Amino acid sequence: MTEEKLTRSESITILVHYYRAEVQRSLAWRERLDRTTNWAVAGTAAFLGFGFSHPEIPHLFFLFGLTILYLLLFIEARRFRFYDAYEYRVRLMNQNMIYSVLSQGTLPADPLGEEGIFWRAELASDLRFPQYKMSLVDAINKRLRANYIYLFLVMTAGWVLKLASHPQSVENWQDFLTHARVGPIPGELTLLFLLAFQLHLFYLARRIGHPSGGREIIHPHH
Repeated sequence: MTEEKLTRSESITILVHYYRAEVQRSLAWRERLDRTTNWAVAGTAAFLGFGFSHPEIPHLFFLFGLTILYLLLFIEARRFRFYDAYEYRVRLMNQNMIYSVLSQGTLPADPLGEEGIFWRAELASDLRFPQYKMSLVDAINKRLRANYIYLFLVMTAGWVLKLASHPQSVENWQDFLTHARVGPIPGELTLLFLLAFQLHLFYLARRIGHPSGGREIIHPHH
């Protein structure tokens, strides 16, 4: 079979429909990100409200809340990698085709010609060999700095307040350690675990990587 070369009109029509499809897919993953964030915020509020309204609930309840938050962070980071990969294609077309329409009032001389050879090759390669534009750790860094660091701080503060006030107010440091005890695990180890967890979050939030993902590929830092 011989290949039939598309006309300029046919090429533009295909690009327009493809652009709309990629925008819709990018928005769908954006909505999934927002949904996960809403779950995290609602979950934090639920853990705090339920934990303090029932004095008989142990402080371990808040540690479970931190675990749920971390799981949601992992899920959101994974979704963010998908969102970034699809949004990269949209930004690629925005900067190389839509930009010409808005800035000059005309389409590029030939969207599928020599002038667009770089971004066409990049887009075609990404369609044939799709890949993430950022690592999972960088995605966690991005979502942690955006929202989750505040939720972790609030949940940790709630845990400390629960220890200090339930089942009764602590009078000294030894009482605090006694309250922090989890079964056979002494309170000192519980505090060390929480300290290590907070340092782990601090490292992820301050980690220097490539948190911009596809944006950094299109706009490299100099």
